[in-house]
Amino acid sequence: MKRISATILIVTLTILASFQTPLVQAAGASGPNIPELPDWTDLGQGLIHRVNRSDLIPSNFRHNYTGGSPQLLQFRNMVMQVNCTRSMTMNITSDDDVNVPYLAMNIRTERNMHMEINAKRSPPENTPGPAQGINQYMYIETNSTGPMNATLRFYMNATQLEMELGHDFNLSRMTWCYWNETDWEPVKSRLASDGFLEVNTTHFSVWTIIEQGPPEETGSGEPQGEHQRVKTMNYTYTDMVPQGFKHQVERNQATMFQFQNTGLYMNCTNSLQLEVSAENQYNQKALRLEVDSGNALNLQIQLRESKPTEVAEPGKYMGFYCEIEPNATITQARLGMEIDPAQVQSKNMEMEQLTWAYWNGENWEPVDSTLTDENVLETDTDHFSTWAIIQVEETTEPETPTSTGIPMPTAFIVIGIAAALLFSRKNSFGA
Repeated sequence: MKRISATILIVTLTILASFQTPLVQAAGASGPNIPELPDWTDLGQGLIHRVNRSDLIPSNFRHNYTGGSPQLLQFRNMVMQVNCTRSMTMNITSDDDVNVPYLAMNIRTERNMHMEINAKRSPPENTPGPAQGINQYMYIETNSTGPMNATLRFYMNATQLEMELGHDFNLSRMTWCYWNETDWEPVKSRLASDGFLEVNTTHFSVWTIIEQGPPEETGSGEPQGEHQRVKTMNYTYTDMVPQGFKHQVERNQATMFQFQNTGLYMNCTNSLQLEVSAENQYNQKALRLEVDSGNALNLQIQLRESKPTEVAEPGKYMGFYCEIEPNATITQARLGMEIDPAQVQSKNMEMEQLTWAYWNGENWEPVDSTLTDENVLETDTDHFSTWAIIQVEETTEPETPTSTGIPMPTAFIVIGIAAALLFSRKNSFGA
């Protein structure tokens, strides 16, 4: 009887084991390389258990985490280390092209909770990505409303990141940041000696990592006059004509781009995702845009010499069109173009008669414009559309003869009556 009971127990344990997620003490043969690190055991007891699912990319992968039990989840394209004071149900999803070498979360909370994790290569829809980012976004949401403190750690595999991004970066300037519904907000981070970039936070949202500080700061390329109050970041691309060129312009950071055939100066009161294209034959000195926007903005600029199909050709104009399309309403903007006097003369136009005009759907509408001492034609506007610089002909009013206030026929009648009265009086005196 004891032998039968023992046999039943062994069979039962074997069946139960087949339904359990495999927990192993060693990493699988495939999947991202896991750095050799000391175990995180400050919140739990014992060694980290590794859940080896290197056979798949997670898609709505559900996992039950037991509080105080550090675990490492290894997938085909990412490795996650989780440590929490309370139990969690987790739902994990990742884009196929995401490659997370090692993400660690150390969470202190007072309640059990559910956590959704989504690893993506792109920011939320209609949200501009940060400048100098690593193009990896962690969407982390929980249903917990209680107090929480968490440490996020990302292993900075410099070689892998530089290969993916196509450029070098400075590890000492890397920092975590999160989307605050208006802009990407950097948070003070620390690069640990084990190669992890870590940050402390009391909330979850969409997190990513950026390199703070553009490559060069210089005073050259700044707009003249009143615009000299800000320093300008200069980017030189004189070997290319922009075609779908994208750049993230930081909030209140004046930025100057120099391309093969033109220049572009940008400054915005909010984060701005810029996309610029220009025709090969377009050749102007520099377009300047200063934008006051209440929210983060996506701005598409098309610089062209050929006429857009939906507009009529102006009478006299500088031979180019600027199509500017934002994804949201702007508060105010200043539009400027550096004018080449020789080009104006070649078109038989006059500098003093130049003005900005926009296509209102039926015709070109001139707007008040100012030509600065530096030959920058500027105008203020509260909207973008298709713009051009045209010549407004001076109109001269025909001279009007000075009037005495009395119509000419009436004047003759008055003079005649006066003469008759005078003649009548003389006759009276003569009598």
